[in-house]
Amino acid sequence: MTLRPHHRRLVVWSSSGVPGGRSRGWRSPGGKRPARARRIRWWLRTGALLMAIGVLRLARTARARWEPVCLSAGVLLMVAGYLVPSVAGAFFLGQLILCVALLKGIKQQRGRGRAG
Repeated sequence: MTLRPHHRRLVVWSSSGVPGGRSRGWRSPGGKRPARARRIRWWLRTGALLMAIGVLRLARTARARWEPVCLSAGVLLMVAGYLVPSVAGAFFLGQLILCVALLKGIKQQRGRGRAG
């Protein structure tokens, strides 16, 4: 088994007419290459992992103290739905969560007052 010879002088027999370093199909205005798919996938996987950890922590906190968690989640969804009109569903979902949390909290407060 022998080593491959090093080819230092490569000759291009067919010219594409495109200056070196640019691809044929995609040209950006600034001349920059698009982000690589591997890097984008890494960010997506990292974001999904952090989101899963956050949801698990939120669920653990919501079991112990569900009222403040539901109230804050409802308010945040309402604010996000109000500021970004394209996600109007978030506004209505926030209203629903807020109403349910307030009604359940009021109902439990009445039950505690009678027993005590």
